[in-house]
Amino acid sequence: MRAKNVNPSYYLDAFNCPRCGVLAPQEWFPIYKSSENGLTLTRQKSIGGPRVYSQVNSIGKLDWDLTLSICNHCSKYTVWENQLMIYPFETKLPDPHEDLFGDVKGIYEEAALVYKHSPRAAAALLRLGIETMIPQLEEYNIKKGKINNMIGELVKKDIPEHIQKGLDLIRIYGNEGIHPGEIDLNDNHETVEYLFELINYMTEELITKKRKLNEFYSKLPSGKLKGVVNRDKSKVEVKE
Repeated sequence: MRAKNVNPSYYLDAFNCPRCGVLAPQEWFPIYKSSENGLTLTRQKSIGGPRVYSQVNSIGKLDWDLTLSICNHCSKYTVWENQLMIYPFETKLPDPHEDLFGDVKGIYEEAALVYKHSPRAAAALLRLGIETMIPQLEEYNIKKGKINNMIGELVKKDIPEHIQKGLDLIRIYGNEGIHPGEIDLNDNHETVEYLFELINYMTEELITKKRKLNEFYSKLPSGKLKGVVNRDKSKVEVKE
């Protein structure tokens, strides 16, 4: 029988830990601010149990409520602010494509980390990811430069129109993140979420599919490959 999955919830006795994934009991530790001792950690297992306010009352009501829950299985903590889980931060954003270049993958992951707090900043980082990716596309031999010019060079090399549109979408929305204009990306989460999908799609089209095709093509017998070369050579000679 499959174990029940319990989503993390504030002051729930047990749930699937967002750190280790195991359904396990959780212990709760509210944090209070003290004018004398800084932060005080007070153990409290139940939301209905006693809460220590003596230190807080001396400085008045605070506008934040910070709590840690600690998993009894892995002993790692989850951070809750005003009853909302803020660490680890979970989103529905797709994982970076496995064929993303290492430096571009790092930029993608950074964009995912800041997305919750600033979709605008995330869009700007994804633009940087594309700007970093294009000069590394070996078969296209594009020199590093302004992103708009690099996309233009790819168009001259006959990339499909849908690839051009995808690259320009990331470029234009990324520019809006750097220089706010007609679009408020902080209120446009759906668009920025799509940009994460789009950079993975660009990777699939520009890197993965080409690599797989070349791998299989190179396995053709040498005689067959030579025949293809001679065929294409004869076409060039006819045109001349």
